[in-house]
Amino acid sequence: MARERIRQPSLPEVLSEVLGDFADLFRKELRLARAELSSNISAKLRGGVWLGLAGIFGLLTLGLFLGALVARITTFDVSLHIAFLVVAAGVALLAAFAYFAGRNEIQAELTPSRTISQLKQDIETTKEQLT
Repeated sequence: MARERIRQPSLPEVLSEVLGDFADLFRKELRLARAELSSNISAKLRGGVWLGLAGIFGLLTLGLFLGALVARITTFDVSLHIAFLVVAAGVALLAAFAYFAGRNEIQAELTPSRTISQLKQDIETTKEQLT
């Protein structure tokens, strides 16, 4: 029985193969991330369309309720134009409240200060470990 000698790959061949496998894995991960992102974006888009429809129907419902409120106010011997003015004033008060609440929320700082602080700390720790 003749023994066949098993060829051992050299270090450059092994490194080349490992780097090739790593590059292939990286490409596959990118493809997977792209497919997942595409799926997530289309799901978000569908959700946005449904929320838009809900908003439109909500505005229509609000209009009908306000019309019913005007009709109810006119049953108290109040003229139609006064009833509309009363309802409009109530809606204007709600709109002003929503505006000021939203304005206060929008003025919040967008800078991710905790993340920046953590990154600075990580850089300092890395510098200390390297020296």
